[in-house]
Amino acid sequence: MNYLQEVAQLRVELSSAYMEIELTQATMELAEQQPTDYENLFQRELYKVFEKSKRHLIPKETYNKTIEELKTAAQESSSKSRHGYYVLGKYEVLQCGDVEKLIKKRRMPDERPMYYVSIEETFDVIKRAHIATGHGGRDRMVKHLTEKYANITKDALKLFKSYCEVCQKKNKRPVVTGVVVCPIISNEFNSRGQVD
Repeated sequence: MNYLQEVAQLRVELSSAYMEIELTQATMELAEQQPTDYENLFQRELYKVFEKSKRHLIPKETYNKTIEELKTAAQESSSKSRHGYYVLGKYEVLQCGDVEKLIKKRRMPDERPMYYVSIEETFDVIKRAHIATGHGGRDRMVKHLTEKYANITKDALKLFKSYCEVCQKKNKRPVVTGVVVCPIISNEFNSRGQVD
């Protein structure tokens, strides 16, 4: 009798797990199917941020140029410039099949790579993380993304959340009207008072 109950319990747990997987897959498919202009708006806003502060965000041209500079600096062993030493101290190139990825310089060879993402790829990376966290908030996405990516900022995450329709509906609260003050209509109001 005990064994049958355990088997029934396992079946229920498995069916709920399969339903969660199917729901997650359906959500991801739906998110991939929706054609939006949010990506273009998002990229334009990120470029505006990039023009103000060129610290974290990297355009695609700069990304590719940095990879080439890194390769040439690694090959030139005798005459490296200051910039060559800077690039070698900050970045590495990771070969993933035919694609070369820019990663943060690792202290140990077995350390997990931290990828740099160009502005053009940022939307897709944040979108995947946002859906993976179940339309999670900024802090959930930060936790999810900081394990793998080096240059995705909190401002970019806030900007993405501002374009997400599901999050806007979820966070929408009913409008609270102010307290309505009714005037006191009386001739005798404030007619008596105490004087010290």
